[in-house]
Amino acid sequence: MSETDQITEVATVSKKSRKTKWIVAGILLLFAAAAAMNLPRGFSDDLSRIGKGKAAVVLVRDKNAVESFNLIEVMNSVRDQYSGRVEFLVTDFNTPEGRAFIAANKAERVTVTVIDANGKTANILYPPQTAESLEQAIAGVLGAPQ
Repeated sequence: MSETDQITEVATVSKKSRKTKWIVAGILLLFAAAAAMNLPRGFSDDLSRIGKGKAAVVLVRDKNAVESFNLIEVMNSVRDQYSGRVEFLVTDFNTPEGRAFIAANKAERVTVTVIDANGKTANILYPPQTAESLEQAIAGVLGAPQ
């Protein structure tokens, strides 16, 4: 094989390698975009929404407690069916806002507090919980049959 043939072969391999890298990068980018679109929407921490005419479900969380993540999954599983009727909120027990919420509502670290449209605490749910138990608590404040 001549030196020119070797250079041509290296150039061809290099072009194929670059093309393969771009294809792989494109596929990875598509997977990342699809995964991002399927991530759950975030929860607001704006506790001023409580008592403004909609029921509210507030997770008091501890970022270091597994139970917090389980309760967030439960909240995510029912959130869409109550869209527009219930505010889904979160507060951290280790912040001034979280401590004030806990004191005002007799909640605790890692609880879900269900609040009626007027801002009155209706129910405090302790872990573990299921989607069904949260739905029952929400139905209680919405006046729907349980």
